[in-house]
Amino acid sequence: MPLVRLAEHAVFDDTDDAGVILDTREGVYLTLNSTATLMLREALRRDTLDEVVHHLGEQIDATTETLESGFARLTRQLRERTLLAGEEGNRT
Repeated sequence: MPLVRLAEHAVFDDTDDAGVILDTREGVYLTLNSTATLMLREALRRDTLDEVVHHLGEQIDATTETLESGFARLTRQLRERTLLAGEEGNRT
């Protein structure tokens, strides 16, 4: 099972270097920079944080700590916007 899953109302498009997530409930786009796009793409493909960080480290010149911190920030922001599966009832 992937490390993260998007909610049913979230559509991720990563066809460009910078991806977007459409929140179909709100009709709002969230634009991701190229690093966040890579992070989300890997997290949707990999099962563990270690796997995500390993594959990101092959693409991004950053320390493990920086990648883990950046990924935590990304998932926190997605969670705050209830864009992750299982978070729909936890809107803050």
